Amino acid sequence: MKITKRGIVAAVASAALLLTGVATVPAQAATAAKTVTIWSGAETIAGNPIHKTLQAFAKKSGLTINIVLKPGAGVLRQALISAIPTGKGPDLAIGAHDWTGQLVAAGLVAPVSLGAENKNFSAAIKSGFTVGGKLYGVPTWTENIALYWNKSKAPSPVGKSLQSLIDSTNGFSTNFTKDGGDPYHFSSFASSFGLTLFTRDGAEWTKNIGYDEAGADKYVAWLKANGSKLIMPANGWDDMACNVQKGRYVISGPWLIGHISDKISGCSASPITREEIGVTNIPSAGGKTVHQFSGVYGVWKSVKVAKKSNAIAVGQVLAYLASPTAQLAFYTDAKNIPASQAAVAKVTDPLLKAFGIAGKNAYPMPSYSFMDTVWDKVGKAEAGVAFGGKSEAWYYSVIKAGQTAIAGK
Repeated sequence: MKITKRGIVAAVASAALLLTGVATVPAQAATAAKTVTIWSGAETIAGNPIHKTLQAFAKKSGLTINIVLKPGAGVLRQALISAIPTGKGPDLAIGAHDWTGQLVAAGLVAPVSLGAENKNFSAAIKSGFTVGGKLYGVPTWTENIALYWNKSKAPSPVGKSLQSLIDSTNGFSTNFTKDGGDPYHFSSFASSFGLTLFTRDGAEWTKNIGYDEAGADKYVAWLKANGSKLIMPANGWDDMACNVQKGRYVISGPWLIGHISDKISGCSASPITREEIGVTNIPSAGGKTVHQFSGVYGVWKSVKVAKKSNAIAVGQVLAYLASPTAQLAFYTDAKNIPASQAAVAKVTDPLLKAFGIAGKNAYPMPSYSFMDTVWDKVGKAEAGVAFGGKSEAWYYSVIKAGQTAIAGK
């Protein structure tokens, strides 16, 4: 797809210098200097809101923006690995944060700076694109979990302790099973005791499982004391949505919003309207900050850009994508939650805005090749003590077995 427009946006051009790290453009044809090629894994232009946003930006920027679609994320990633080293790849690529480590390790992407917009992105959100202390991507939108409640049946949880909600007559549920636990959703509980799935080195994940660090004893005791009080959803997402309809407190993500308003087969409760749905931060169980998991989308810059005549133009596009204007466009066009907190503050949908606020401290999920092993071990360790009467010593042995299984990988 080729988009050709006229005019330069001065503010964005100025910010572009910070994002590209260069102040001059090599003496090449003016057309080439104003052409930016972007690769996306969306199946169609309508499949990714960044496309529509860039079309609008192109009307004001005087740039030619070539958007090349690759049929799916996997195809896009492999295409980047093959093409960028030859100089035939894109200037920018759009994808999920968990590709960053692989792209950096392969020498395919270059660091970026968010310039004046840096203050609008939380350290947690930026960490998904950070490797070796350097930021390699502009976060665009995010998705995380938060706390749901039914305003017509349950008291507001705002300002209350997590324990009071679990002990309430309304009941409390996450998407766990008694055998495998629910390490994704339980990350909010564990993190409030100072634990993370892997320990962190600054803004990055290490390969050390963090569930046996300081605070683990208290977390295990909390699991033992509260496992029997949690309501297990027997039918997955149907039960999660039904639980909200019944007035229970539920931890889940924005993907559940629409289903809560559905008539659910086998559910004794009735659908509720969006106005009756409440979303807020997950209260702390252990007294520390909650760092639930999130997924973050963003844009990387090819290492080849620095020596190309279009470096300034690429910087203009990146600067625009980091701006609240662009981030709000992602929300308007596709109801995606902006990564920029300045943009989140302007979101009008109260539920999506609440998710954006709740996700400020969410940690982008690690993406190691051995993640299935770690999810399995941590989930079984949590489930064993919470629902199976297992001992603290048993819990630590399972965590240790997980660490042993990933050693050297």
